Amino acid sequence: MSTKKKHCLNCKYQLTIYHKYCPNCGQKVDDKLNMRVLFHNTVMNYFSVDARFFRSFIPLLTRPGFLAKKFVSGKRLMYLHPAQFYLFTSIVFFFIFSISTQSARQQFESGLRSAFGKESVLIAETARIRDSLKKELQNNLLEADETDSIVIKKVTTFLEGNKKPNDSITKDSTLKKSMKSSKNSGIKGEFLGFNFNTSKLDSLYVAGASMDQKLKAIGYKESDGWFGKFIGKQLIKLREKHGDGISKVFMDTIPISMFFLIPIFAMLLKLFYRKRGRFAHHMVFSFYYFAFIFLASSIIILTNLIIDIPDWIDITLILSMLIYLYISLKHFYEQGYFKTFFKSFFLIFIYLLFVVPLSFVILSVVTFFVY
Repeated sequence: MSTKKKHCLNCKYQLTIYHKYCPNCGQKVDDKLNMRVLFHNTVMNYFSVDARFFRSFIPLLTRPGFLAKKFVSGKRLMYLHPAQFYLFTSIVFFFIFSISTQSARQQFESGLRSAFGKESVLIAETARIRDSLKKELQNNLLEADETDSIVIKKVTTFLEGNKKPNDSITKDSTLKKSMKSSKNSGIKGEFLGFNFNTSKLDSLYVAGASMDQKLKAIGYKESDGWFGKFIGKQLIKLREKHGDGISKVFMDTIPISMFFLIPIFAMLLKLFYRKRGRFAHHMVFSFYYFAFIFLASSIIILTNLIIDIPDWIDITLILSMLIYLYISLKHFYEQGYFKTFFKSFFLIFIYLLFVVPLSFVILSVVTFFVY
């Protein structure tokens, strides 16, 4: 009989001949690497999560408050973890929601471009010649009010030197009309302390002006500091991009914001149910409830993509989420029907009237900053 000592290949723990698994780290002894070993853990973990998901799926939809109560009572391996369930349903929901709202977001950005007064003819004509004029214009760039006439003169001269037969008149007149239209239809007025005159910004954009010149044109002063400069740059960027992609940035910030909205919801629960468990218990309830909202909303959106459900049914299904909350609170916190009704009413009232609008404002600000 061999007296050679065995050690775990993973953690070097000393083993005996009776050990099939390392008592220190759990790795199997003499587990030779092959295709079965390579994929076994991955497949098993996948089906384990899958099984717990489907075991949790039906109770989440049909038994309000059941999963949260079971998890708090100690049954934490039979059902999918609340944070894991929330994360899974939120990813599915935002993916489906992004697809279903793509057309609406495109229309929004199209309207935003129109509001900014984008002149496609002007941009098309000047984009080709901007690089050639950049050095010359920067050397003798005048005040922003006089920039329009300079740009028209320089562009016209350039076009005359590179014209094709019978098209110079059309190009010159189109350019002048576009510039005039841009000047007349541009957005004017003050925004966040800046004189947001889009016609001036258009002229400077055409001239290839530097960022400092653009900031000066909208009223930035050195005394405004770095924050004022940053705001000015964001405004200029928003104008030059004509809002393209801003709806995507907004959509990308929503999932992140939900991680802050859930603790706020849990804090409200703690306020209404001070003696009914720790804050972690309220977080468990919140995770499962928002997982239900995402899951139910995903089903509603997918169904509408397949068949057009009447609006009254959609509204009824959305209102049923509030009824679901009432029943969940009743089962989880085990208080009377009358008391639960008032608590659920004020919970919804505070959350929808104050928390959600404030979150929308914060989301808009964050979108502006990261755009």
